Amino acid sequence: MKKTFKNLLISMLCLGCLLSLASCSGGIKGDEAKAFIRDFFDAVVAEDYSKAETFLHPERPADLEKFFLNIEDLENLDFQAGITIERYTGVSVSYYDSTVDGSTYELTMRTKVGEETVKFTIEIVKNENGYGIYNLDVDT
Repeated sequence: MKKTFKNLLISMLCLGCLLSLASCSGGIKGDEAKAFIRDFFDAVVAEDYSKAETFLHPERPADLEKFFLNIEDLENLDFQAGITIERYTGVSVSYYDSTVDGSTYELTMRTKVGEETVKFTIEIVKNENGYGIYNLDVDT
């Protein structure tokens, strides 16, 4: 009887652990977010704005060509000179955020655009409506 109870307890404990891990699977992984942002930057550098727009969350469409050309004009930047991530300076992760009804992963990074230092803050959202860049902030 003792052995059966012990086996049942161990089985229930294992099941509980599995369920708790499964409930966290909806989040956004850091490596996934960083690769996603690098691919986004590659599209911007290549001036492939239609491809870059595919990285946007379906709830947040935007004209990225107009957005980046405006920044280039105002700040005298040339994104085609390259966007190199020098360092990640901030991260914010939420497995569930009620404002987006899903997971969020926000990275703040110091980059080099050509020879200029530029700070990007990019929030990625994963919810039932899709996955992609929800907010994009560029600070020179």
